[in-house]
Amino acid sequence: MSEDEEGPAMSQEQVEGLRNSAAEISRELKALSSQVASLMAAVESLSPPQPTAPVVKPTTEPAPQPEEVDDGLEMTVTVSPLPELAMAAVAETTLRGLPGVRQVKVVKREGDWARFTLDVDPGTDLVTQMKAAMPVAFKVEEATEDSVSLALQWAWGTS
Repeated sequence: MSEDEEGPAMSQEQVEGLRNSAAEISRELKALSSQVASLMAAVESLSPPQPTAPVVKPTTEPAPQPEEVDDGLEMTVTVSPLPELAMAAVAETTLRGLPGVRQVKVVKREGDWARFTLDVDPGTDLVTQMKAAMPVAFKVEEATEDSVSLALQWAWGTS
């Protein structure tokens, strides 16, 4: 085969590959857009209601409240790479929606990673729940009883 005969066939393959990649990116962007919209709705729902009457502070000390028994477990999840803020939002929205997660207590984002401190139900298999819910695949880098570190595998590769 001459060089001229190979050129168009390779170009056609490259074009098809780029077309497939663009379609995959488009699907990922639509999924991210949906996740961001969900996160925005969740954030808006957290805003405090407007008070209808002025708050009156009591003049006496309140009676001591019984301590709440909390049988939840605190777990830390570290996720990377997250080169864009929207990607961190996707991870946080997914964590908030997991059945075993009672609440996301703390979020710390730095560089291309984020650390989430969660209150989870005892016996929760967080990794299994995340595998079912995360819109991207991930690899467990490190796991202990109270923490897990994940490497996200975005469609276009890791950073």
